[in-house]
Amino acid sequence: MNNLIRYVPIALIAGYFLYANFSGSSSTDDELDLKQVLDITVETIYAFEENNPQLAATDEGENGDAAFIKFSEDLATNYNAATPAIYKERITVAPQQDASLIAFVDVDANGNYDSGEEALYMIEVDGENSRVIATSPNGAVGDSHFSGAGLLTGMLIGSMLSRQRASGANPASKKTQTSKQAARSRAGSGSHSRGK
Repeated sequence: MNNLIRYVPIALIAGYFLYANFSGSSSTDDELDLKQVLDITVETIYAFEENNPQLAATDEGENGDAAFIKFSEDLATNYNAATPAIYKERITVAPQQDASLIAFVDVDANGNYDSGEEALYMIEVDGENSRVIATSPNGAVGDSHFSGAGLLTGMLIGSMLSRQRASGANPASKKTQTSKQAARSRAGSGSHSRGK
């Protein structure tokens, strides 16, 4: 009887571990390809001015907001046209006050990122290092460098950087990492030794 009491908890823990790690509902099954997201984002940045000449003719103050909104719409169109598909459902992109862009599944189809809607990833521009950053909800971070764009695209990126500074956002501090690395960093070192 003592052996049974001793081994049942061990068997339960081992069973749970096996179920959690090898069941079909692993979070990595739904992990997005951030490289594909970044490739499409950078292509959209380069094509933005060519595809939107009407924005270059407007006033810069109006142009900043109009360009930012139009850029988010272009991104959503390009994300949804991607082959292979980035995500199994239609992606909506919403511009945020800090100049980040949230890609999400718009359940109520109102174009706004509401509570309860699934965020897929966030896009930010790091002007300091000339890169675009994609961050998934599980902490994976990918980046892609860009350079040389037209006047309108430069104004769009300048407007985004101005919004970042005003909100205190600092994407330059983000380092690329996988979702596993992010989970490890959130969990800490795991060491319980003295002196920490």
